[in-house]
Amino acid sequence: MKVTNLYNLPEPLVKAVSYDIHPRSGFSVTDLIQSPRITQLMRRHWDEIEVDVSERIWALLGSSIHVVLEKGELPNSLKEHPLKAKVNGTDIAGRPDLWYEGVLTDWKITSVWNIIFEPDGRKEYHAQLNIYKWLYEINGLDCNSLEICAILRDWQQSKVVDHDYPKIPVVVIPIPIWDKATAEKYIFERVKLHTEAKDLPDDELPPCSDEEMWAKPTKYALMHENKKSAVALFNTEDEAQDRLSRIIEGRGYYIQERPGKRARCEGYCDVNSFCSQFREYKEAK
Repeated sequence: MKVTNLYNLPEPLVKAVSYDIHPRSGFSVTDLIQSPRITQLMRRHWDEIEVDVSERIWALLGSSIHVVLEKGELPNSLKEHPLKAKVNGTDIAGRPDLWYEGVLTDWKITSVWNIIFEPDGRKEYHAQLNIYKWLYEINGLDCNSLEICAILRDWQQSKVVDHDYPKIPVVVIPIPIWDKATAEKYIFERVKLHTEAKDLPDDELPPCSDEEMWAKPTKYALMHENKKSAVALFNTEDEAQDRLSRIIEGRGYYIQERPGKRARCEGYCDVNSFCSQFREYKEAK
């Protein structure tokens, strides 16, 4: 991976984000829960990928907080303890953040809006921690509960008055525990999916799902000239036009198209320049 410095940032910052960890054989827990397309394109094009220092700042913040938290002394705890297992001959590896007295904790540095929109935690968080639990237990260590400790990088004291806004810049999210059968079914399915993808050409890799692309569909907003927010939102233009036609006093009302987007593909995916799915999406816009 090549790190550029388009904004002439200080050299120590460049060095700090210019680590070169080439993807390994087998799969990490992070590999398993993400799209096989992303995992394979990362591995195949690692030496061609270019990212700018400015794009790695939040990752650097996350790494630095992990380092600081690791210094906290807890008796009989495991921090960043490497775990391994074999699934159908494939190596699976994980390095959970913390195990302490049966509680498995994973630190997340994230936006406050992720907590507001998904207060129970992202779907991939649930999968990640339950795979970690499975790895711990086949290595002889029980986990009684799972939790995400989210540190909110953009939290603002002035917004605490809002009903759904977190009261402090840290939120602990309990993660439901899967039963063993559910966990193993998920793990074996993901290993199969990722293993099969290894033999496919780039253009034939399984497409990323809408969820994996953080996709938002196009919406049609019924607007009024005296209001900044939408009066109503519709999935199709026909629905919006039908509603508009039924407004008796229609003066000042109009329809505004809000184009959909694939947020991850467009701004957060390091391999989008090698992805046929993203290329077709751009050509169709």
